[in-house]
Formats: sequence, C-alpha cells, structure tokens
Amino acid sequence: MPELPEVETVVRGLRSLIGKKIKSLVINKPKLVSVGPKVLSPKRIHDQSQVRQFTKVLQERKILGVQRRAKLIQIKLDRDWWLLVHLKMTGQMLIQQKNQKRLLAKLTNTPKAPLELLPSKHTHIIVNFTDSTKLYYNDVRVFGTWRAVKNQDLKKVKDLQDFGPEPLSKEFTIEVFKKNLNKRPNLKIKQALIEQSLIAGVGNIYADEALFWAKIRPTKSVKRIKTKEWLCLYKALQKVLIKAIARHGSSVGDFIRTNGKTGNYGNFHMVYGRKGLPCKICKKSIKRIAIGGRSSHFCAFCQK
Repeated sequence: MPELPEVETVVRGLRSLIGKKIKSLVINKPKLVSVGPKVLSPKRIHDQSQVRQFTKVLQERKILGVQRRAKLIQIKLDRDWWLLVHLKMTGQMLIQQKNQKRLLAKLTNTPKAPLELLPSKHTHIIVNFTDSTKLYYNDVRVFGTWRAVKNQDLKKVKDLQDFGPEPLSKEFTIEVFKKNLNKRPNLKIKQALIEQSLIAGVGNIYADEALFWAKIRPTKSVKRIKTKEWLCLYKALQKVLIKAIARHGSSVGDFIRTNGKTGNYGNFHMVYGRKGLPCKICKKSIKRIAIGGRSSHFCAFCQK
C-alpha cells in the first residue's frame, strides 16, 4: 500500500489540476464511488443509482486545492464539496495533459510488465475536464475508494479523525513522538511505528528504513527504547520521509506518479526489500522476519 511519501507525491502531482472544471465522468466500477462520509468496506457493491448521485455531485465542480491526511487524498471542490480518495493497495491516479496525445503506464511494478495505453481494462474511473485534460484511475484489485463529502460532514469521516499526528508537521515534536508510542509500551517498536492511531502515514517501508538508520531492531519493545534511541529514531523517521518525498516515493508495489513515471527512492533503501542482500554498511546479509503478520527487514549486525 502506498505510504506517506507516495501519497504526498500523488497529491503534488494532482495540484496541476487546481483551477480546472470537471466536464464529465466515466465510472466503470460502481463499488469505487459513494456520496457521504461513511467508510466503505472492500466487499461493498453499489448500483448505478450510486454512480448517478456521485456524478451529479462532481459534474461542473472546480478543483480548488489538493492536500493529504495520512494516506488519504483530499481534493477540495467548489460549492463546499470534497472528494476523498484512498488508493488502498493498487490505486493509481494519472493525468493526461490537454496537449498530450496518449498516456502509457505500467499497471504493475514487475520487470516484465508492459507499458499499457490508457484507458486500459483496469482503468475504472475517468474524469474529463473542460480543457480536455483527463484524470485516469487504475486499480487492479479494486480496493480503492472515491467519496464525495460535504464540507459540513468532514468531521464525520472516520479516516480523518482516527489518525495520529502527521510526522512532518510542526506539532510532531520529540515529546509527542515518545508520548504517543508509549501509549502501547508492550508493542514491538516496528508495530508501534506503523500503528496509524499513533503516527499517521508510516508503513512497512519507512518504519524499516528509519529503524535501520536509528540502529534499533524492529523486535525491540517500546518500553525498552532508551532516551538516546528515541531522539535518533525521531530524527531518522523524519529524515527518511523527507528524502523519500524528494525522490517521489518508492515504486516497490504498483505505485506510479501522476505522470506515469516511477518513484526512485527504492534505489536508496538500506533494508526494505533487500532480504539476503549484503548490508550497505557492514556487508552482512539483510534478514526478513514477520512481526504482527507484517514483514520486517533489518541488519542483525547494525541494529541492536
């Protein structure tokens, strides 16, 4: 699933749509769209009445802004409407500019995956703008969600209320970091870092990378983290996230940017996805274990 740097990369790409007006929509998978703040189940099934309602809300709306909360994309529309998009596991948002004749993209991030002309069979939503710009939404596994929500109902959106602080915000101090994670003292530190109610947006990739730079094993419990380690981890987490955003995220799953290009932070991973490969520091083999049902990568020599 795309994490904070990947979603932030998409948000920055989508800002090129600010000021544009939606002319029409093509929705091939009714289950993806809804109107209202309710969180949608992956098993949801909607009929064409839901599509008609969603389309009626979005048609002729102008995009005023794009922002992010945790892994949720928030698109501000005129007339007090918001479009909330969650990419889930395989969602992709790509923009075909008005003077661009065609758009090619990889739908899966595998070496042999071909470039496909959009729209493809996995393009489930197309947004047409009045200036001929197009926004394509691809989703191989169809787990994503597009919700139209009135401004007055944003406080009812569970996704926006249940997350912890943003790790790159001014409010996210070392004191807040320690206090939040210490709410779950018996959790392994890796589990605490990816617990969204404690910190927003951090997942497997960047938790593993931050723990490597802080020289802390992912299996260490929160209550055993020492004072000096807290500061190292706090700084490492922010540093990793900032660098990942600067390099447009990590295309280790199906993530691609809004222009169809991949993120290249994966080239700078120290441990994530490198099981069996030599550590870039000590040359020992990188290990992978399961913690709470999630994979964790680390160097047994560098991390204590």
